[in-house]
Amino acid sequence: MDKQVATDDEGIKVQVAKELVQFRIRNGYTQTQLAERAGKRQSQIARMESGRANVSFKTLDEIVSRAGGKIAIKIVD
Repeated sequence: MDKQVATDDEGIKVQVAKELVQFRIRNGYTQTQLAERAGKRQSQIARMESGRANVSFKTLDEIVSRAGGKIAIKIVD
């Protein structure tokens, strides 16, 4: 079954935050290690993972791809 899809800005930020945390943990990275691979500060990763940061698709893609991942987007009706 598909995950519930967020439809508002806050919900999307929370969903992105959860996905980023899960990605980091699945790949065995600390926030600091992920930040180093992505060329970001640990505090930036922490803000993204808490849902407090507005993350652009470009930034999210940079972080994930530099850590060996890919982003998949699903458009639903």
